[in-house]
Amino acid sequence: MKTLYTLCLLLGLASGLRYPAYGQAPTCTTGRYASNVFADVTKSTGIVYGQNSVVNYNYGFSPPTTSLVTLALDFYEPSGDVLAQRPLIIFAFGGSFINGQRTDMDDLCQAFARKGYATATIDYRRIPANSVLTVFGSPALLADEIVRASSDMKAAVRFFRANAATYRIDPAKIIVAGYSAGAITALQTAYIDSETEDPTFTAAYQNNGGLEGNTDLPAPNSSLPSYNARNLAGTFSLAGGVATLSVISAGNPPIFSAHGDADTTVPYGDGYIFGISSYPFHGSGVIHPQATSVGIVNQLYTLVGGTHTSIRQEPNVTAINTAAAAFFQSLICAAPLPVGLVSFTGQLDVGASCAATLAWRTASELNSQAYEVQASADGQAFAPLGTLASRNSPTGAAYTYRIGSLGGMQYFRLKMRDFGGAYTYSPTVVLTSPCTTGPLRLAPNPAHDQVWASGLPAGTVRLLLYNTTGQCVAQVPAEKEASLNLAGLPPGVYLLRAVGENGAAQGSARLVKE
Repeated sequence: MKTLYTLCLLLGLASGLRYPAYGQAPTCTTGRYASNVFADVTKSTGIVYGQNSVVNYNYGFSPPTTSLVTLALDFYEPSGDVLAQRPLIIFAFGGSFINGQRTDMDDLCQAFARKGYATATIDYRRIPANSVLTVFGSPALLADEIVRASSDMKAAVRFFRANAATYRIDPAKIIVAGYSAGAITALQTAYIDSETEDPTFTAAYQNNGGLEGNTDLPAPNSSLPSYNARNLAGTFSLAGGVATLSVISAGNPPIFSAHGDADTTVPYGDGYIFGISSYPFHGSGVIHPQATSVGIVNQLYTLVGGTHTSIRQEPNVTAINTAAAAFFQSLICAAPLPVGLVSFTGQLDVGASCAATLAWRTASELNSQAYEVQASADGQAFAPLGTLASRNSPTGAAYTYRIGSLGGMQYFRLKMRDFGGAYTYSPTVVLTSPCTTGPLRLAPNPAHDQVWASGLPAGTVRLLLYNTTGQCVAQVPAEKEASLNLAGLPPGVYLLRAVGENGAAQGSARLVKE
């Protein structure tokens, strides 16, 4: 995505993959699970869910010692919610398995609870300070620590399944999630199917209570024997990775990931975790093609140029949360629509026209009404370009859509609708055209209450004004030139962008409001 003529599928669809489209169930018609439908959140803190031993290696100069620790969680739910069962997202914090605390994930728990989820943030065992050098110097000891963290998360899953009625959660709709070390923990929890599947961790599982772990509270505190931590509804990974790529295998849970492609802490592609050369790791950029190849529903949000911490900073946090919520809503809410999307691709024209063609193919169509083509200049705010009627073919069909004069990087997706009004979105295609547009001319700049924009291309465009947090604070239609009212906006630096009718970027300029 950093070079010209780049084409990629953020979801990584491969030829032959059947991607089911999901509609919206009755409980989701108000936007629940995708939008902020609750104003307030109720939080319960310090709920004890497990206990286990921390291993202290004493700088490696004396025999290891152990100490028993109690593990707690904080639980969040939408205030005033009346549903008897809600999907649950369990978050684990980051910190290289050394630092961090469960309150670090408070913002994510609050954000998803406002969308109608029940959420929780958990303690898990960390590496003691005087054991860090010993553990990071030994791949086997680091494997032990990753397995211990995963065992703790599995105990949290079992805790909620055993107490599903108390917390009003659906035990079949639990999503494990985390950031950095917490994301590694969630992936370990969701994708390791046996003690021997990944030889990196076989000994670690044998040393720490087996695949399910041994972190549960002792009886009779909870009736856990009939529960396990498998059959999860999904995984939400923020800058996570796995030690062995093949553990992403057929039948595993769906996954949504967000990752900066300049991450040097947990590699976006193939690299080394935490910079430890003896511990190779595979990040989101290779996890998702692997998930696609084995038929796992997945979506990757790549933050171009993003570092390890970028995905935990605004405006990225809000954008990632919105995309993840929409992804999980489609899985949680509804039965599949009868449309099997096999592929969705884009192709730039070779020549000076700067045009492009989108193409998609379906394996089956039944009760399928139309495909709305949408475009975006930033990958977040999409606008419709046009609509093609579905052929509603039981054996599938092929479609193309022509886009004129594409400039710079643009994002495209399909909104696939059926006759009953249900819909879903396709993966996103990104096209980068070598055609460039000149900057806008603004006068005056700096400005007070009004600014004139000129140098616009022929035809109708939209002028979009963004503040420093990435929020669009004003927009107007324009032809060749236009006036933009700044009254009421606070002083500061803004970005003014011109976007054509087809969603293509037509120029931008920095604006100072005095």
